[in-house]
This record gives sequence, C-alpha cells and structure tokens, in this order.
Amino acid sequence: MWPIVVAAAPTAAFQLPNLFVTPTVRAVLVVFGLVVLVAAVVVQVVRARRSDSARIAAEENATASELEHATAIRYAFGQIATRLVRFTELPRSQRHGELAVIADRVAVALAFYLLPTVPDVRANVYQLSTDLRALEPIGHGGAGDTAGVFRAGTPYGDRNLEWVLVGGSPRIVGDRSADVDVDQDVPGFEPRYTSYVSVVIRSDEYSFGMLTVDSPAPDAFTDLDANNVAMMASFLAVAFSLTYSFPERDRNPRKGP
Repeated sequence: MWPIVVAAAPTAAFQLPNLFVTPTVRAVLVVFGLVVLVAAVVVQVVRARRSDSARIAAEENATASELEHATAIRYAFGQIATRLVRFTELPRSQRHGELAVIADRVAVALAFYLLPTVPDVRANVYQLSTDLRALEPIGHGGAGDTAGVFRAGTPYGDRNLEWVLVGGSPRIVGDRSADVDVDQDVPGFEPRYTSYVSVVIRSDEYSFGMLTVDSPAPDAFTDLDANNVAMMASFLAVAFSLTYSFPERDRNPRKGP
C-alpha cells in the first residue's frame, strides 16, 4: 500500500492546481507539488538504500554462516582423525574399551559440528553383536536418549541386520511413514524421529555395524549431510578394523566382527 501512495502522490499534487482559477492558489499548489515530489524521491531513495543494506547484511550473514560451518567441519574431522592416530598407538587389548569413546566422539561431532542446523538431531553408533543377531548402540550424541537394540526376530531388527551384513547402500529417508516396514510397527511404537540417514560401517567386505542420524523434522537431511555421515562411518570402520583382527573375523562365514 505505501509504495502505491508514494508513487501516486506527485501526480495528484501537480493535478491540484488545475482545479483552481486564482493564480495565487495555483502557485501555492505548484510549490506544494514540488515539495511532495521531493519527498517522494527521498522516500524512494531511502527505501532503496535500506533494501541494499538489508541485502548486503543478508549476504554477509550467509558468508559468515558458511565460514563458521566450514570451520566446524574441519574441526570435527580433524578431531576424529587425531583421535584415530592416537588409537593406533594403543595396545590391541586396550582398543576394545577405547572403541566406545571413538564412537561417542563421532556421534557428538555429527550432532554438534556437522549437522548443527538439523532440528533435534540425534546420532547413534551401533555395533554388530558377535552372534550377528543384534545391533547394539555403543555411541550417542545430540538430542534425545540413546536408541535401543535392533534384535533378530523383529521387523526392524531383521531388516537392519540383513542390510548391515550385506553392506547395503546408505539410506536417506525423508519421512518414515512412507518407509517400507512402518506397517509392521508394534502397537504403541512411536519413535522420536521422522527422517533419518543410515550408513553401514564396513571395511574390506566386513560389516561392523551402522551409523545413524535422525530428526523429528521431515526431510531434515541433504545429500551433503549423508556424505558427511558416510565419511564418519569410514572413520569408524578404521577403528573397528584396528580393534578386531582379520583371523578372528574370518572364523565367521557372515563376516561380522
């Protein structure tokens, strides 16, 4: 409404003199029209400058946000890489206990540094049990409680175990209500998440578990987010490989840990 009034005001002001016959009145109205014209120009200039200032401020804020996020990503990856270097220096007997610490660090890095804009994001690291019949959480970061165990004999357990053991491709689900096995939910099952990303932790054709991030918001994750999750899963695969020797894993035909 205001821009229309500003644009119409000069025209209206200069048409007013035509309604009067007296020269003095006409002269006064012409001066008034000039004042209105100047005021309209000033208003338009101020609005344009404010618009430019807002645009520049938005661009500066976006640039600062991108720089901050890039710094957080470098920090997160750097911290995990440094932790892995120290992990290699540990005796094998101590790596089992330290593996859970690495898992926690990865989950925290994802939730707080790599995915800071995802609403109520939660990250969980699962380890495949030695009997290959469960995926047990060993690392957690972000909002909410640690997720439960995926067990064989349940719809979600069987689905995820088979996917992990064969080294399935990453899953990016924007809405779990459209997922293939939601109709198999047990009565009263109300998970905190709507969207999620899951990546198998795997190295040299051996599966160790899975890394997941989830959020109550639909379509919360991008392809870039999925790539970051996959990168962290590769770090975890290194830690698992350094913890479990290949001869131990070779005893099991399903190639679990």
